[in-house]
Amino acid sequence: MTGLLAVSVLAGCSNPETRSQANRGFDYETESLRTAPLLIPEGLEAPRFNTEYVIPTDTVRGAVGKALDVRPPTQVLPLVRGTEAMDEGTGLWFYQQRLDQPLERELTQALSAFFEQSDAEHNTVAGGFESDGEAIGAPKQQFRWQLTPDPVRRAVGIQVQATEGADRLAQDRLRAEASMLNAFSLSYQQALSRQQELLDQGPIALRLDSEQARLLAEQGYDRTWKRLITLLPKLGFDISNRQQALGYVDVEFDGLSKGDWRDLKLPALSIPEQEYRIQLGDQGELTSLTLSDKNREPVSAEVLNELANTLGPAFERSDLVR
Repeated sequence: MTGLLAVSVLAGCSNPETRSQANRGFDYETESLRTAPLLIPEGLEAPRFNTEYVIPTDTVRGAVGKALDVRPPTQVLPLVRGTEAMDEGTGLWFYQQRLDQPLERELTQALSAFFEQSDAEHNTVAGGFESDGEAIGAPKQQFRWQLTPDPVRRAVGIQVQATEGADRLAQDRLRAEASMLNAFSLSYQQALSRQQELLDQGPIALRLDSEQARLLAEQGYDRTWKRLITLLPKLGFDISNRQQALGYVDVEFDGLSKGDWRDLKLPALSIPEQEYRIQLGDQGELTSLTLSDKNREPVSAEVLNELANTLGPAFERSDLVR
């Protein structure tokens, strides 16, 4: 299973999940306490003994020696942004991040994709799924996946429960459940990263707003910021300072040769080679960009128009941001 193999890498190259025994001998199991009565010289009384600290010989319970599993418990990892481990049981809370579809539907689709990717047999049941799976260091077994929506918190909980092997140790069941949940989280995070990467490479419309002496990107602040930071060095700008929280980028324009502009297949940017500050403004679904010189004075309409003629087509080009 691809997801499980990836999770095993998190444990390190030595793979401690498969090392359940201590790395020393177990000869002590055959040893016994050798005692002999205290010899009391004739004429003396035997001292009084406190029996409070006598070690009982019949109170050994649980696994010892080779049967003792020395592996640490497997921890549920919140690998996906906007998740947290549940206080009880093997589960995670996933919080709503996107508004384009309900979170429960998104997680249901992600679980289905995870099962198909790992060739796990599964079927839909009330409130979730039943599937088989191979947790790290354990044979294939059955699991129950329960989805619990919480509209108040705008969250959905996913809990995993091993449904067979009731005679197994509790720590083995918890380890298997956590391993499966971590495998799903990693698979889901990878899918989200791929979706975000495709989204970040999509075209962004950028137009000149002459009345307000600014450029307007028809996209949110975060995507516009990423696109701008990626494109500026390719268009002949050296970035000297950037502050995303404050929304500005300080640059120096050195220009490009005519050949470089031809290779980029963009209109050559003809503005004075000097320092500039680009200020971004969050306008909700739009993002504004204003340009000022090194004295923080707004540039002329001609300079802003030149920037729009070059930066606008560049924002539309997904090949420039790969």
